[in-house]
Amino acid sequence: MTAEQPKDLLSPLIDLVFKALFAREEPRSRIILIDLLNSLLGLQGNNKITSITHLNPFNYKEYPGDKSSILDIKVMTHAKERINIEVQVNDVDNFRKRSLYYWARMYSETIAESEAYTTLKKSIVINILDFDIIHETGRYHTQYRILEKDDGFLLLEDLEIHYFELRKFLSQTPPGEMNAVEYWLTFMKNAGKPDGKELLQKLAKEKEELAMAMDMLAEISADERLRQKAYAQEKARLDAISRIKYAELKGMEKGIGKGRIEGRIEGKAELLIKQISKRFGSLPKDLQVLVMNADDAVLDAIGEEIFDLQSPDDILKLLN
Repeated sequence: MTAEQPKDLLSPLIDLVFKALFAREEPRSRIILIDLLNSLLGLQGNNKITSITHLNPFNYKEYPGDKSSILDIKVMTHAKERINIEVQVNDVDNFRKRSLYYWARMYSETIAESEAYTTLKKSIVINILDFDIIHETGRYHTQYRILEKDDGFLLLEDLEIHYFELRKFLSQTPPGEMNAVEYWLTFMKNAGKPDGKELLQKLAKEKEELAMAMDMLAEISADERLRQKAYAQEKARLDAISRIKYAELKGMEKGIGKGRIEGRIEGKAELLIKQISKRFGSLPKDLQVLVMNADDAVLDAIGEEIFDLQSPDDILKLLN
């Protein structure tokens, strides 16, 4: 039986809430994370994950709440495999490249300097997205591995990247008949929505781990300190969207993309975009628009820091 819920639950798609749910060093959090991972990865029988070690556990009483806070979840399984899982609600980066970078970084962490390549462990990246990124198919779940081009055989099992696109997930399966993935994606998509309460109560009666997750989400939502941090994070996200939309509007007024950009500042912005793209690949259009509309002082700051930038997110920090 689930605990009485506050009138408005926080959404588990807020990454702070997601990590507070699934990344705490307490039994309930471990139980629901293991079940979530087994469900999303389709693991059954002897292949199931039975235990995990948190590599970046979450303690929200110590959570600083600043932009540098790490809000993805990284674990090591009992088989020594690494898994990185996160939620994202905005496509503000080249997300395909980002996923591959996250995998490469995590994979490299599985070998020590003095060890052989044979010690490298399988690494898995799971992305739960509230936007469309894979336009080549209408399926909500896509999985990527290293396959031979013509015969399609697997080179190694070590690389595995998953995308779960919630906007494509339109399951009409009634509670009680859902598979494991449908239960969790329905929870992720509907928790925190006023019209989702009745459905979630039905789900909780059918799956013990979901009932546990609902109880925890109610507790998290009732914690005023965490709630205010989640609100602040959501406000910052919406403010960033607003700035991008405003920059797009100003860009249209200036004729950006139509060959009418002139002047020293515009030329400097274009040069910076080219140089940054050489480091990180093609920048998202919304980020390019922000750079094109930055003032001269901000462009100078980006130029001074260009060799210290670690990702396009650092550019956003300078623009802000």
